[in-house]
Amino acid sequence: MATDTDAAIQALIKQVESLTTEISGIKKHNERLLDEKKDMKRALAADPDAKAKMAAAGFEQINGDWYPKGTQPTHRLTREEARDPQKYRAAKAAAAKAGVQLQIVDPTEPDDTHRRASRSEIDASLKTTLIRDDDQKIAYMRRDVMASDARQYRQLRANGMTVQQWSNADDLPQHMQTKLALMEKSNDA
Repeated sequence: MATDTDAAIQALIKQVESLTTEISGIKKHNERLLDEKKDMKRALAADPDAKAKMAAAGFEQINGDWYPKGTQPTHRLTREEARDPQKYRAAKAAAAKAGVQLQIVDPTEPDDTHRRASRSEIDASLKTTLIRDDDQKIAYMRRDVMASDARQYRQLRANGMTVQQWSNADDLPQHMQTKLALMEKSNDA
């Protein structure tokens, strides 16, 4: 009985250690994304003509977001506004009365367009389907392989890797494009 309990405790400890490693990887990934976001904001702020260009294109800025003139959604609150209980309750009631859902927005976040962008064709001429960046704990898996090999994906995630998909070399960061070229060269040898 005691050995079963000890074995269960040891298994639980291993799972906690694995989870801790995975969470630290996610934390690093989130920190990197936050740095990229801040860099984008700085670049936009550095462009003195950015607001003028957007205004000339027929957009207006409301609460940090850009909208085509006259099309701002009516049932939205910024995160700061939503922290005020009276404002939140009033906006929630107005949205319910209009039959729509209240949206809470973060005016500092850039638009999330990466999921709606058209996908490029898969370069099936490449023999390499998986490229690991062990320093960043990121594994780049070709999109067709990711869809067909869930076992490999799960194994990478269990090893604490963040898995990102790619279709052709242009989808990869520059240092991974170089690594892919070297891996393809060694495959041809």
